[in-house]
Amino acid sequence: MDTFMNNTNTDDDRHRVVVLFGSQTGTAEETSLRLAMQCRGSAFRCHVSPLDAYDIKNLVNEKILIFVCATTGQGEPPDNMKRFWKFIMRKNLPSSSLDDVKFAVLGLGDSSYAKFNFIAKKLHRRLEMLGGRPLIEVGLADDQHEWGSDAVIDKWVMKLWGTLLRDFPTPAGKSSPLGNSLPPPGYHVATYKKENNQKIREQEFGTFDEKHPFEAKLIENRRVTSEGHFQDTRLISFDISSAQSDLVYQPGDVVMIKPQNLEENVKEFLEILSLDPDDLLTFDPIEDDDITMDLPRPVTLRRLASEYLDFMSVPRRSFFQLLSHLAKDENEREKLIEFGSPEGTDERYSYANRPRRTILEVLQDFHHTASVIPLNRILDVFPLIRPRAFSIASSPTRHKGELHILVAVVRYKTRLHKPRRGLCSTWLSRLREGETAKLWLRSGGIRFPWERPCVMIGPGTGIAPFRSAAHERHQVGESGDVIFFGCRNELGDFYFRDEWEEMKVRLHVAFSRDQEEKIYVQQKIAQCGSELWDLIDRRGAYIYVAGNSKNMPDQVKEAFLELLRNNGNMTPEQATDYVTKLQQSKRYQQETWS
Repeated sequence: MDTFMNNTNTDDDRHRVVVLFGSQTGTAEETSLRLAMQCRGSAFRCHVSPLDAYDIKNLVNEKILIFVCATTGQGEPPDNMKRFWKFIMRKNLPSSSLDDVKFAVLGLGDSSYAKFNFIAKKLHRRLEMLGGRPLIEVGLADDQHEWGSDAVIDKWVMKLWGTLLRDFPTPAGKSSPLGNSLPPPGYHVATYKKENNQKIREQEFGTFDEKHPFEAKLIENRRVTSEGHFQDTRLISFDISSAQSDLVYQPGDVVMIKPQNLEENVKEFLEILSLDPDDLLTFDPIEDDDITMDLPRPVTLRRLASEYLDFMSVPRRSFFQLLSHLAKDENEREKLIEFGSPEGTDERYSYANRPRRTILEVLQDFHHTASVIPLNRILDVFPLIRPRAFSIASSPTRHKGELHILVAVVRYKTRLHKPRRGLCSTWLSRLREGETAKLWLRSGGIRFPWERPCVMIGPGTGIAPFRSAAHERHQVGESGDVIFFGCRNELGDFYFRDEWEEMKVRLHVAFSRDQEEKIYVQQKIAQCGSELWDLIDRRGAYIYVAGNSKNMPDQVKEAFLELLRNNGNMTPEQATDYVTKLQQSKRYQQETWS
């Protein structure tokens, strides 16, 4: 359709609220489902949908629209929002298109990125330009906040419902989304016993996207740090040769991997909940408007716990809220109410967030409540395992039929007795040859040019996309690239040291701990000022930064600003403007992660 269309919108006597999300890793979807759960039993009927799955011509018919969207890469919309984004930004849409629509926009972002919540801000402005009336100001959640994105999300959601309830007061017999009551369950659950239902089989999905991932066999799982090094980093290689025509990637692209819980944790989880791992379940949404989960029909409890329920994450406030309603033990209920209240934020942060206590450990602490969680509440109580994104480290030409990732296995200590472990990296580190991982591809946030030199800065595992690019560019005859790599020790974590000479790149390595004074990549950049200025100014080089988002990106950017001041004879203002123009023309790109 070229423009919006007016259709008659029928529904029951509840007020229809449409929640549309643009999500790359699943956080926006999870937040949207929380909004839907708050609507159950209230005067609002919630319809949840990915933005690109929603029939956009009906947008004009809606009265209340809520958008929850992430920003990816260099300020771009998530994959499941791109078609919507292209449409909503069309210049020929009438400025009165959304005159009858009230809307709210919640952005999920990371302030370490230059274009923090860019999509949410721009969408909010665009909806206003089309006549939409904002219910509240745009919400800008930040992963870098001490309390995570919930610090903004919780307050924004409460303000949203407060505004809607002023326009649509709660009638008798309905609960309030802001109320303290337990919302109705979202699913009908049917249970089967395998021994009595031999014909029931777990059905499998197809391949090549999030709903239908490709099951790639592991070829190699090789530690690339020395045995004595504190960090266990793995180069993990998958065989994708049987799907090469569908799994086509290029340097800068990302692979999404769906991890699983470890077998020993699954066993503990099912024992705490007093559930039979071999029971078969089917989940059917009670309301047609509820988004359906991509679960096999039926699914065993063991598989549900292994592949779908994320009980090794740190619980959010909504987890404690819901658990408090299910608690029968008075002492546990009292504490759960405290952790689930806005007033209990400091206590909850001290108990859960600061020591990174997992949901499984919370269930062990509140074992009376854990043992009475009903099956029809499982998908409400526990978040779903979300895919993890990894920069592809292989070259499609040099490593034909293979896909490589570089994984730093997450393991650290807090005040809790057990070390904290990353769900995905730990699971990947234990994969053995011939075992499989579910994966699919996503376009990356960085793109490499042809016939232009590249300056690539990748400390630690940030080197992964540049290994891919260097191999590929060498295969097609590109030359003149410069790579800055940073690690601790030459003998400990110098990744791919035997490959760089083959690729004919100019490599500068900062070994931060091999001498008394620490040396980082930004200092190496300063030492190469005249060489880099010539590449950037005369040869139109592209600059790429990848790695940890904490301090490195800002420090690297400052190193380039200093380079421009010293070697380009620029004032501070001119240097800043120059870098801004590089970013706008995609000649300065970064891909960072926390």
